[in-house]
Amino acid sequence: MAHQLIEIILPEGRAEDIGELLRDISILASWQGHLENNQARIHLLVETGRVEAVLNALDTYLQPLPDARAVLLPVEAVIPLPENEQPNGEEQKEGEVEEEKKPARISRQELYNDVAPGVSLSTNYVAMVILSAIIAAIGLIRNDMAIIIGAMVLAPLLLPNVAFALANTLGDTDLGWDAVTTTLLGLTLAILIGTVIGLAVHVDPANASIEARTHLGWSDLLLALASGSAGVLALTGGGKLSLVGVMVAVALMPPLVTGGLLLGSGLYHLEARALNLALANIICINLAGVVTFHLQGISPSTWWEKDKARRASRQATIVLAALLLLLAGILLLHTGLL
Repeated sequence: MAHQLIEIILPEGRAEDIGELLRDISILASWQGHLENNQARIHLLVETGRVEAVLNALDTYLQPLPDARAVLLPVEAVIPLPENEQPNGEEQKEGEVEEEKKPARISRQELYNDVAPGVSLSTNYVAMVILSAIIAAIGLIRNDMAIIIGAMVLAPLLLPNVAFALANTLGDTDLGWDAVTTTLLGLTLAILIGTVIGLAVHVDPANASIEARTHLGWSDLLLALASGSAGVLALTGGGKLSLVGVMVAVALMPPLVTGGLLLGSGLYHLEARALNLALANIICINLAGVVTFHLQGISPSTWWEKDKARRASRQATIVLAALLLLLAGILLLHTGLL
């Protein structure tokens, strides 16, 4: 079972309150020491599934205390295992209250810390978008899948979209606007770079790599929905390396750059088709992300924040679902089923 270590720094006279504060949460082990300036340091060894409950309780308690902090630290191994970790299959002791099973995911605080940096409008983000777009354009023009995959793996536009889904789940307006701003800038840069390259070089619309990104089908919608959900599961499970496969599966850069290349070449009808594919990916990623975050139990810690988040999430889900239904209707019309 995965473990994490929580280090708490607080005034020495308040250290004894922590045990009472966390009495309903299973703590595997704890250590306490003294620091300078009349401060105490407490270490708590906690199962990963219970970290969020501990941090929620500490957040409210530590905020009014001067220079009080809680820091979450990773744990590679614990030797020997804590005594109160029962082997699988061992019966529960009489008088023990069975705790509610927690989802196998990282805490909301860790997730936020992983996602929030991805929405910063930094020079690094702009450079990654530009480089990814150039690499994608070269791969598309040369019909070289290896180069296109290189642009997919960079995937600077994926995290801002996941951040938007998380913002809607938590009702975090600031994170949501940052995600929208960052995403729009990335989309604009990708299309602009593709357009400039399309004006400078010959673009063959019959090129297999380009032609494949001018068609939106049912499989594309299903792929984007599944990949968006898989990306969220990879993040909440702490398996960031799993995101590489998601980046390749539902990459936004190739269809955006394809749209720019075709726009620069004056092939407006095909350009619209490529941008439709990119739009479908964005809608599906966000819709699947919001739903998956909810299924994973991601929510704010206080009831008033939960109410705000519930309203924001409901509105976002309705808008995204409506857009998805609109795309589905367009597909039905194109396939002659309506």
